[in-house]
Amino acid sequence: MRSIQFRRTGGPEVLEVVETLKPSPGPGQVLVKAHAFGVGKPDVLLRTGVYKWMPPLPAVIGNEMSGRIEAVGSGVSDFAMGQAVLVFGTGGGRHAEYNAVSADIVTALPDTVDLDAAVCIPNYAIAWCLLYEAARAAAPRTVYVNGAAGGVGSAVIDLCRQAGFDVIAGVGSAEKCAFAKSLGATETVDYSADDIGERIKKITGGRGVDLFLDQLVGPDFGRNIPLLAPLGTIVSFNALAGMPAQDLFVEMRANLGRSPGVRCFSWHAYDAAPDERKRILGEVVALFAAGAVRPAVHTVLPMDEAVAAHRLLDAREVTGKIVLKP
Repeated sequence: MRSIQFRRTGGPEVLEVVETLKPSPGPGQVLVKAHAFGVGKPDVLLRTGVYKWMPPLPAVIGNEMSGRIEAVGSGVSDFAMGQAVLVFGTGGGRHAEYNAVSADIVTALPDTVDLDAAVCIPNYAIAWCLLYEAARAAAPRTVYVNGAAGGVGSAVIDLCRQAGFDVIAGVGSAEKCAFAKSLGATETVDYSADDIGERIKKITGGRGVDLFLDQLVGPDFGRNIPLLAPLGTIVSFNALAGMPAQDLFVEMRANLGRSPGVRCFSWHAYDAAPDERKRILGEVVALFAAGAVRPAVHTVLPMDEAVAAHRLLDAREVTGKIVLKP
C-alpha cells in the first residue's frame, strides 16, 4: 500500500509517497481502507517536528482519514465490514491507504455524511469544544476567532451561524474577509489593515466579546484581555506566533473589573476520556448528517500531491480544508 511518510523534519519537501506493508488488525482494532485524508495545521506541526506528541521517525503523517471498514480484529463488535467511518487520532499515522487502528479512535458515520466532507469533522469537533466545552460558561453572545479562514476557524464560524451566535472573524486579507462573510461571519477584522482592538470595540459598542478564540497568542497576548466582555474568556488552542512577553496574571489583574478568564485547550484533554470524545464527535456527526453545517473545502488533491498541499498551508493560502485522496 502507499503511505505519505517523512524521514526527517522540515519543509514540505520532506514528505514522500512510499510503499509500506498493508497492516492487519490486532485485538481491539479495525482495518480501515482510506477514502480521504484531511490536511491541516497539526500536520505542519508534525512535519516540522514541533508537535508535542511526535512519533518516532520515519513516520506516516496525518491525524485524519475517512474510509470503510475492511476487517475487524478480535474483541470488536461495534463495527461491520463496509461500514463508513472517520478515524481521528493524534500523533500521525493516518495518511496511508490502509490503517489498522484501535477501535476507540474510530467513529461510525451515517450514510448521509459525505466521506470527503467527513475529514472536516475533527475541525468541527475542536470548534465545538472551543464554543461549548473549554469555556464552561453560559452560551456566548459574541465570539471572536482569529485565523478564521482555516479549518478550525471556518468551522467555528459555521457552528456560530448554526447556533445563532454573533461571530467576528479575524483574518489577514480582504479576500479572506469576503470568504469569512460568505460562511456566515457577522463581522470581520482584517489584521493586515485594521487595529484589532479598536475594530472589536467598535463592533461590540465597547462591551467586548464573550469568547476570544486565539490560535496565535504571541508577545502581545495581554492586549487581548481588555477586549473581553465582563466574565469573558480567552481560549488559546495554538500559539503560532509564540509565547506572551508579559506577565499574564499581572495583565489579568489589571483588568479585574472584567473578571477575565484564560484557558489553553487541546484535544488531548480527552486522551483518558474516550466517552467524552465519543459524545463530542457524536454531536458534530449529527450536525453533518442533518446537513446543518456547511464545511468549507479549499481543494481536493491526489495523495501524490501532498507536498503541494503542505506548500499551500505554509504559504497561508488556504481557506477551509485541504482534502487528499488516495
